[in-house]
Amino acid sequence: MTSNTNDIQMKKILVAIDGSDHARNALTLAGDLAQKYEARLFILHVVDQKPLGHEERHLAEIEFADRLASFGLDEPPEALQGYGRIGLGGFMHAQHQRNAAVKNILGEELLNIAKQDTASGGITEVETMLLNGDPAEKILETADRTGANLVVIGSRGLSDLGGMWLGSVSHKVAHLSPVNVITVR
Repeated sequence: MTSNTNDIQMKKILVAIDGSDHARNALTLAGDLAQKYEARLFILHVVDQKPLGHEERHLAEIEFADRLASFGLDEPPEALQGYGRIGLGGFMHAQHQRNAAVKNILGEELLNIAKQDTASGGITEVETMLLNGDPAEKILETADRTGANLVVIGSRGLSDLGGMWLGSVSHKVAHLSPVNVITVR
């Protein structure tokens, strides 16, 4: 039995973004589909636990210093260096908190830009979500929780080469999702 586009129920579309070119292309496609099918669009960014690169952290700390202060992290990490061996745990904890805060701020910015882009394309039914955890798991959970009929995801994100050995996020989502998944280059 063949299916035509009239049989497809796309009332809720989930797109996962991470700032990569592939994710931007996925957002564009998801927006086009949401507009065509008059579907609600859910835009998700998942903050993973991997450390930030030096350049990412430095740029974010300069750009968003005022927002880091709202997390109680306005003191630069260099100020913690005088603590010696006893303070190493505190220093590491502060670095982890700073890393998480920066990633959350960057995620919020990605979502704001994505929402503006979709609004300029005429899409009004948009909800953004920022979650923390394993990206593939959170995408699948969110698809289930929102009742998404379709998941759109970039074929490659910003992850390092280590992800190739463990399986990419898009690969895991495509193989484990009970709904259709479109991967975009």
